[in-house]
Amino acid sequence: MDYKLLIQKLEETTLPHLSNEQAQVLFKQQLAQLKKEFHKSDFKLKRTLQDKLITTRVLENTITELKIQSENLKHQKELTEEQAAFKEQLFTNVSHELRTPLHGILGMSHLLENSPLNEEQQNFTDIIQSSADNLLVIINDLLSLSQINAGKTTLVKEPFNISKFLKDLKGVLGFKAQGKGLKLILLTPPNLPAYLVGDRTRLYQILLNLLNNAIKFTDEGYVALNIYILKQTAEKIKLQFEIQDTGVGIAPEKINYIFENFTQISNGKNDIHEGFGLGLNIVKKLVNMMEGQLKVKSTVNEGTTFSLNLTLDIPSTTTITQAKQNKSTLDLPTSWQQKKLLLIEDNEANIIYAQNLFALGHIPIDLAKDLATANHKIRTKKYDCILSDVKLPDGNSFDLIAQIRGDNSAINQRTPILVLTASANEKEAKNAQKLNVQSYIGKPFPPQLLITEMKKILNKNAMPSFQSIIQPQAKVTQSMSEPYFAHLEKNFKGRASLQIEMFDIFLDQLPIAIEQMGKGLADSDLKVFHYDAHRIKSTINIIGLPKLKPLITKMDEYCYKKINLEELPDLYEKFKAQAAEDVELILARKAVLSGANVPV
Repeated sequence: MDYKLLIQKLEETTLPHLSNEQAQVLFKQQLAQLKKEFHKSDFKLKRTLQDKLITTRVLENTITELKIQSENLKHQKELTEEQAAFKEQLFTNVSHELRTPLHGILGMSHLLENSPLNEEQQNFTDIIQSSADNLLVIINDLLSLSQINAGKTTLVKEPFNISKFLKDLKGVLGFKAQGKGLKLILLTPPNLPAYLVGDRTRLYQILLNLLNNAIKFTDEGYVALNIYILKQTAEKIKLQFEIQDTGVGIAPEKINYIFENFTQISNGKNDIHEGFGLGLNIVKKLVNMMEGQLKVKSTVNEGTTFSLNLTLDIPSTTTITQAKQNKSTLDLPTSWQQKKLLLIEDNEANIIYAQNLFALGHIPIDLAKDLATANHKIRTKKYDCILSDVKLPDGNSFDLIAQIRGDNSAINQRTPILVLTASANEKEAKNAQKLNVQSYIGKPFPPQLLITEMKKILNKNAMPSFQSIIQPQAKVTQSMSEPYFAHLEKNFKGRASLQIEMFDIFLDQLPIAIEQMGKGLADSDLKVFHYDAHRIKSTINIIGLPKLKPLITKMDEYCYKKINLEELPDLYEKFKAQAAEDVELILARKAVLSGANVPV
């Protein structure tokens, strides 16, 4: 109802039938009341409309703010995902770059172990193997620190010889302590069992880290490892490992922070020590995983003492005997001489390693350097086991494996397959498992690991469950002040024939690599360029050519990451020029080796 129009009409009305004065007064009173009600109603209406307008504006502002917050959250999510992807890619790249060189070190040191060595050389070989084996796990921790934080790192329980364990530990640290003029003391109780059961590598990593830190921060005096028996039964023993030094000590206010990530201790003299400050953090996490207790006491300028209490199992005589048999040097069963094995591998250095390994047991092995050859052999000959790399010149071996597994008429449809790859990662391992691959092993790996995996397959009727063993490795560096071929000589211990063979592999690969890389540049075909750069890089790393190595490493990295591609032509030209110089040096070295009186 339009009250305003109604009041206007009433005011204009003379109401002639109301001649009574009293009636006129009453009418005016009612009209005044009506006006009052109208104004009140009009005010309420306007106020309501105003309130609604304010509410609408508040809602609009809130919605706008929510949209902005939503966009910010979306942007932050994208950044987080990008950072996670970058970290994963970085770890994958680093892991891949580290694998091949250490694979060469491990492989050749194990082959050396089976060659004639005097006692001193055998001791050196033991230290190399022990250090390399532990380096695999340590670097894996550094590359997968997030897994340790998430508690995904697993412990193993295996018997180990405590005397050999301490000998290896002292052998690794002895030279460093001697170089600083320090006494390195290891004391054990006379009734300590000869064998203990636990994660030898993790315990080694903990003590190596603590002793290495002690040597690092001690300039005079001694560093000691004392082992005490706190409690012992027939099956278990509780030990205290006490690491004591006479070093700079740790200030009281810093002790609570030494186990944090990226924390380094300074002695107040602005000394800078190598490392990332992750060592003690990893030590603490490993001790917690092993259900041990770690304490530290320190006095500035007097020294520091770390005390590790740990309970380990004592193995039975049967367990020790079994462990010794499993640990025997490359125990290749004679029955394997009648087995039919196939190796699918295109890298000549890896081929030499595998052939030498199986030659120790007089075991023949067929070879396929590409998928086409492998496909022909697999289709025409029944094998007992197939060992295969992943990246090959004409494709990916997973495609071939999928074809064989999916062909009911294939004679090797159910043949056990072990994948050996330097590009090992969890995603690829899952794909391997889907293809019914029995083992997925990351390079490098100790020969005994391969033999153990093959025993599971070849010595049993039942097919073993899938195994994924991914182990990263460390870069091998060579000082420019060393002899140019020092790295190769160290790896092969002066074995002239193997050195010459590695040189010949390089000389055969080099012109092909240069030609194909040049073709890849000319055709703007990054895939072609990268394949040959990556392939010859493995050989260069094994030989240890110190001037070629950084050039090929950069080219391989830039191609893989698709970065700095404009630098490839210049790097390629530098690589060719340096390669020409290295060829001259290699030919001269070959001539010396050919006439050298060196063990072959």
